[in-house]
Amino acid sequence: MGAAHPDIRSDSDIRSPFQRNRTSASTSASAGGYPLALAAGDEPTKPSQIEYLTFQDELELVTFQLSKISQLCRALIFNFSETVEATVISYLKCFYLRNTCMDYHPENIMLTCLFLATKTENTSISIDSFASRIPKTTNGDVLALEFLVTQLLKFQFKVHHAHLAARGIYLDLQACPGVGPLGLEQLSQAWPEVCALLRTGRLTDAEFLWTPSQIACAAWWVADRSATEAWLKAKADRLQPSSNQSSTYIPSSLGFDPLTQYLQTLSELLIQAQRKPIDKDRVTAVDRRLRFCRNPEKDPNSALFKIKQAELEHAHLAKHHQKYPPNSNQDPFS
Repeated sequence: MGAAHPDIRSDSDIRSPFQRNRTSASTSASAGGYPLALAAGDEPTKPSQIEYLTFQDELELVTFQLSKISQLCRALIFNFSETVEATVISYLKCFYLRNTCMDYHPENIMLTCLFLATKTENTSISIDSFASRIPKTTNGDVLALEFLVTQLLKFQFKVHHAHLAARGIYLDLQACPGVGPLGLEQLSQAWPEVCALLRTGRLTDAEFLWTPSQIACAAWWVADRSATEAWLKAKADRLQPSSNQSSTYIPSSLGFDPLTQYLQTLSELLIQAQRKPIDKDRVTAVDRRLRFCRNPEKDPNSALFKIKQAELEHAHLAKHHQKYPPNSNQDPFS
């Protein structure tokens, strides 16, 4: 297990400059004469009254949908595995690295990601059965965005998850020297906490900054620090050069101290994610504003989207008839 790269910054360090830019832009827009946010319950009547979503608004909206994935996967109507759940969450987060909620609503993308993950994780379910189990959802709602999602994922569907690495560490800890019956009981008691930390950790950007093994190790670091330290020291001792090897055999970045440095940072992120509740009232308010600032060209339910789709189909049909005129023997399928 490698140490964290020294140039990798924390989640807050990466987001802060972007947040400042978005905040300053919103402030300058208000100072430049644009109307401020409307009062609760009011609806914008002019384009200038629309309050567009900020970075923080979109983050909260996507995070809320991430939390709904866990509820949906564990519901009796599906009862999907934890691997499917983790894959859906990864797909959804990757999608919004390059897209905005004002183009594609997270709930629509979430359902498409869920259906896609059932196929990539060998838990296939027919589209008819899938859509029938979700209220107010049709086959077209799910399939219309599937190719778009696969393009954004660059057709790379395999995801390496931290909970699988955590399970491997759990087995390795049991074989660690010095772990007796009392230690095994302590590990079994820590395991549920490890799983809980990893589930809430999926709501963060940890998987974009650290490897699955590092995230899993940090979860164990929080749940049972003494056992994890003993395990890491045993691994570090095995890497030490023998008497007939050069002292430069092992890079300093693989020592015990560099490991504890990134574990401390990552463990704090996991703990903060567990303690930070989702403000549903705030998310509801953001979702209400989103109804007025969505891009109708990207909304499958909008009239503009349907008109453009009809125009594309008409153009495709006209091109087909131009190439293969009616009653022509060139096209046996016309």
